[in-house]
Amino acid sequence: MGNVYIFRGKAASGKTTLADTLAKKYHIPIIRKDDVVDAVKTTPGIDKSLANNTIYYNIVRKLIQTNLDIGADMILDVALGDRNYAKAFFDSLDFKDNRPVWFFIVCSDEAEFRKRHEVRLLNPLPHQSFKSYDHVVEQYKNTDFNPFEYDHVIDTAQPLDKCFEEIERVVLG
Repeated sequence: MGNVYIFRGKAASGKTTLADTLAKKYHIPIIRKDDVVDAVKTTPGIDKSLANNTIYYNIVRKLIQTNLDIGADMILDVALGDRNYAKAFFDSLDFKDNRPVWFFIVCSDEAEFRKRHEVRLLNPLPHQSFKSYDHVVEQYKNTDFNPFEYDHVIDTAQPLDKCFEEIERVVLG
């Protein structure tokens, strides 16, 4: 059956960069929640007030389950840094005989994390909802952003090549 590489963590932690690197090197398709959000928010005629995370994650859940059902290899770039939301979401999937490989992406360097958000704020994409770095801090203040016991923690405060070497070690077993 398929390998499912799951990248989760806070916004601007480096999930997408690392998922893209893995996808390009090993030719594995990515299912990304942000792509669903961007498609909905930029589609003319859709009432943007009706779109919310529940709808986005329901669409993503259906895409993932379809691929799990056929045993396809895939990469999931889904945020879900908060443990409670992540657990509920992943418990709703039937992984069947597929092998999930969990990566929890963090950036322990607070100055770097702040810089990444400030750069994003200059040219926000449709899925980016933060209005300031203070908004980021407030959003994450009351959430449980800790890894699960099975997560491979990747700290993007290190250089990208070192992070990817850690991911490859896990992927290649």
